[in-house]
Amino acid sequence: MTLRVGLICSAPISAPGSMAAYRDVLIAAMERFAPELKLELLTLGLSPSESHSRQRWHTLTMPLAARKAKTPDVWHVLDGSRAYIAFALRSAPVVITAHDIIPWLQAKGRFPGAPPTGLAARWLWRGNARAMHRAARVVCDSRSTADDLAKFFRLPSGAPVIGLPVRPTLAALARLPSTVERERDLVLHVGNNSFYKWREQVLQVFARLPPHCRLVMIGPPPTASLRAVVAGLALDQRVSFIDEPSDDALATYYRRAQLLLFPSRYEGFGWPVLEAMPFGLPLVASNRGSLPEVVGDACPMTDPNDVQRFAAQATELLTNDTLWRAASERALAQAQRFSMSGFANSMANVYRSVAMEARR
Repeated sequence: MTLRVGLICSAPISAPGSMAAYRDVLIAAMERFAPELKLELLTLGLSPSESHSRQRWHTLTMPLAARKAKTPDVWHVLDGSRAYIAFALRSAPVVITAHDIIPWLQAKGRFPGAPPTGLAARWLWRGNARAMHRAARVVCDSRSTADDLAKFFRLPSGAPVIGLPVRPTLAALARLPSTVERERDLVLHVGNNSFYKWREQVLQVFARLPPHCRLVMIGPPPTASLRAVVAGLALDQRVSFIDEPSDDALATYYRRAQLLLFPSRYEGFGWPVLEAMPFGLPLVASNRGSLPEVVGDACPMTDPNDVQRFAAQATELLTNDTLWRAASERALAQAQRFSMSGFANSMANVYRSVAMEARR
């Protein structure tokens, strides 16, 4: 069954970040495991360097650009935060991937102390909710997100949950023999500056670990407020920041580090957690959002607000070799549950079923 699937992505081709990564993983998975599906990419995004006013204007005009595109058998809007684009896609059934509804939860006061959301953001998310109700299928990365959609957007329960795989480049690197040694004092965090990643809390936890430990924070450059936390905790000599490394460099950090800290306030999936595990890197993670689904029983999880307990669990893994080896083995086993083939087959089944329903 040959199908043409139109992928609508708001991330520019060269842009870093999770949306671009999701697009690239989806295309690679379909090409390898479902070659009969012909994917055609329509990129509607702007460079992050564009002015805020231009980005806002582009957000409003995205549906017009989508309407002019060549009609496929199935449309797939890759980013649920741009689900409103589906209103312009009336020529074929629409699949929407909802990665999370964090901005909506933020607007509803779910995260005390988080920056407020504007009226425009709340208006767009109401449009996203309506678009999801009209879509042929809404796919979620996690059961947590599916439950959020049912609770807050009143979508039918039972949305397909298709967990993300490890990105192909990192998966290939993880299979190679390691050429570096673990550094017993090296602690890692991977994440951006979004409020829910809670990089400030990473520092609070790290400040309570043994004083010989070092922390490497991988992601975009730190904000001024984050640097102020580093200075306030007197961690200047123990904390370093790495700005968006290559996959080769990231894999080396996953091999060198002794522990990953991940005290997020919330996650729709939590890709860094999954990507650390095939390298046998133990972690201590938040028990919020999707993270219990991704981590399973591989490693300790706790309330991210409980700094003392988070630090105690991290210290135990750093100082107890028996516990560390057991956690490392469980991490390797847990990573096997999120395969590229499983992801591809599940997505292909969604496309096929939606197309067949439209032809009846």
